[in-house]
Amino acid sequence: MNIIIKEFKSLLYLIIIVLFLKETVVELYIVPTSSMERNILRGDMLVGSRYIYGMKVPQKIWVPFTAISIPTFLPDYRFPAFKSIERGDVIVFEYPRDNVYKYVKRCIGLPGDTIEIENRVIYVNNQEYELPNGGQFLSNEPSSKSYVDDNMFLNNGNKDNMKKFTIPKKGDSFVIDENMNWELIIPLLLFEGNKVELIFNDQKLTFTNEDPYDLYRRTGDRNVFNNYAPNPNATLINPWSGLKKEFMKYLVINDTSIENIDSYKLQQDYFWMMGDNRDNSEDSRFWGFVPMSHILGQPVITWFSIDLDSYLPRLSRIGNIPK
Repeated sequence: MNIIIKEFKSLLYLIIIVLFLKETVVELYIVPTSSMERNILRGDMLVGSRYIYGMKVPQKIWVPFTAISIPTFLPDYRFPAFKSIERGDVIVFEYPRDNVYKYVKRCIGLPGDTIEIENRVIYVNNQEYELPNGGQFLSNEPSSKSYVDDNMFLNNGNKDNMKKFTIPKKGDSFVIDENMNWELIIPLLLFEGNKVELIFNDQKLTFTNEDPYDLYRRTGDRNVFNNYAPNPNATLINPWSGLKKEFMKYLVINDTSIENIDSYKLQQDYFWMMGDNRDNSEDSRFWGFVPMSHILGQPVITWFSIDLDSYLPRLSRIGNIPK
């Protein structure tokens, strides 16, 4: 019996070590969508480097193939990076609206850059950013400039046309008052660990960047919608849920009314990510900036690939280096 217990403990320690290495050194990632085609295909299995942009001390360890995580109670710290994120890098990061998901996109904009999209052409700091080799459009014509898609970040146009905006950077200050753009500022506050609440009469709603539609997509549980405004029994609310400006005076940040807060200075950098398959990519155009805290690393090599429609292996993809 003692031998069995000893072997079980050894196996448990090995599993913990492997999971810890997965959360700190390497990232194993199966590409679920076609948003990066033709450079990275749906069904590619990638090995990613977690230390190239600075290894993060894991706050939790994810149990493989589940949404279950185990807290580590370790300090929140990122080790020095081997290289800085550069424009054009392909990056693996936590999806900002449900961090159980891992996304892989191309970094188009760096902190402080200005971005503008006009008839599919991206302008970074007023210079045209060319479509990467292998990038593609599926439709023949861009969307009309006059069309505004409500699904776009900040309602700022459509997937082919977006008005100029600036990517936030560490040290930027934002005025906190009733007239602030809450769809821009509240997500940034939440990414940086601040508690933001709407307290009106006897009702308290806590802001979150997690989107119930993404939670439903992952879990299949429609009850998640009951937790979010405008449901009458809700306890949570999204910054992009259509909050009316007259309610802004009831905002409370870290238990302090915004009437007693003048400004907020950002503590980290932010990035703009897009897929190479521009007409079939859910990216920053839809959900906004990616904070440095969500950056995991860079895909290094394709160790295997499988066609998710036929479930046949694509041996020619083995050894492909994402670019």
